[in-house]
Amino acid sequence: MSGHFMQSPTLLARFLEIQAKVAPIQGWVCDQAGMVLYQLVRFYAPTGTVVELGSWKGRSTVWLAHAVKDRGAGRVFAVDTWEGTKNGGPDEQTCKTLLKGYKENQLFEEFLQNLTNAGVADCVQPLRGDTGATSWHFPRNNPIGLLFIDADHNYEAVKRDFWSWSPMVPAGGYVVFDDVPSWPGPTRLASELPASYRRIYMGWNICVFQKMQG
Repeated sequence: MSGHFMQSPTLLARFLEIQAKVAPIQGWVCDQAGMVLYQLVRFYAPTGTVVELGSWKGRSTVWLAHAVKDRGAGRVFAVDTWEGTKNGGPDEQTCKTLLKGYKENQLFEEFLQNLTNAGVADCVQPLRGDTGATSWHFPRNNPIGLLFIDADHNYEAVKRDFWSWSPMVPAGGYVVFDDVPSWPGPTRLASELPASYRRIYMGWNICVFQKMQG
């Protein structure tokens, strides 16, 4: 899958277009991981509904949203507080450093502006709030083709996010963990998934599972 785009000059050209739009957006998802996410959503996911847990400034959101747009159907639901991580871990300090001097709502407004600049604002529905609590209100008649878990990296938080949202992923759908193997929380959870989830890809610091029947 990671090399699929190399076989298609048209697809490679599309990747380069999206890369140029993503380049100004500060974030941690590398372009190679973005290309994998794009292909999963555009070509393989059983539905065009994408849920992204943890969006920050929208770097990965833009990759996902372009995939939805090119697929011709679907929507990205971006779930975040846009207040930074507050778990007492090292990622909280990173967020505080990066948000130093930010005013209230400035991070959220920057996220929205980045979507507009990339031309994908119409493909994204922000859901502002706690990732776990937000799952309670997500419509159960809208099956999730791809769930991207990249919010609080604490093990218990990742576990909660997975079990809150994964029941809405149908057989054939995908669950993707970011920061595997670079962070212990998501890495541990990814090693504990039930047998109904088959790992199909790991690389560029993401781990992809497909949900099987049962």
